[in-house]
Amino acid sequence: MKMFNVIAVLVVLGWVLQSQADHHETTAADSNQYVLHSVYEIAHGQNPDDLETELVAYQKNQESLGFNNCGLYKHQYGSQRAFYSFCYFNDFDQFEIIMKKADAAETGSVIQNFASHTDNILHVQQRNMKASPAHAVYMTWRFGPYLSLTEQQARADQLFDMFTRGFGDCNLYYHNWGSDLAHYMSCGFKDYADFGKKDGAVNKIIEAELMEAKLDILEHSDELLIKIMD
Repeated sequence: MKMFNVIAVLVVLGWVLQSQADHHETTAADSNQYVLHSVYEIAHGQNPDDLETELVAYQKNQESLGFNNCGLYKHQYGSQRAFYSFCYFNDFDQFEIIMKKADAAETGSVIQNFASHTDNILHVQQRNMKASPAHAVYMTWRFGPYLSLTEQQARADQLFDMFTRGFGDCNLYYHNWGSDLAHYMSCGFKDYADFGKKDGAVNKIIEAELMEAKLDILEHSDELLIKIMD
């Protein structure tokens, strides 16, 4: 993909996009160390199709400005009826070039067609998904503030190992800049029959290994998303 402003986004979360002629072409040299994850809440009474059309065009423009690849997912189940977008980039030198192009192309004020909006720049810790899945689970994990950062990372790694074993390839992100100090995970599935199998695999690992584990989870959310574009 979080957005994916996350899943929140979220965010959700390791997706590879096909470049267009005027886009930054993703190559083996692209490190994709960061992802801009954005969440756009669907406003009350709004036709989601209208916002979807606008965001697809916006994401394509983001690629033309120089992001390595961008994509868009939509809420199916979870805490927030929203769209989750993501754009990968290598470093802040690249981000500066993108922002200069965006500022130069600015044409004035635009109408806000969403209820609320958040952006989070996340550090990509593990990116194992090499293709954009048809469906994604986007998870946010916040751990007890009494833990050191090293201890929080250890809890995130433990959970990430469980989901990777249950789902297959997953991605792990951590807060860099934005509204939420959290770890984020994204995993893919083909359809809900496939999701049921992977859910069963995760539950078996929980029962066998984590029933007595002290994970120190303060807050947690899951978003089940469907791909709109990549």
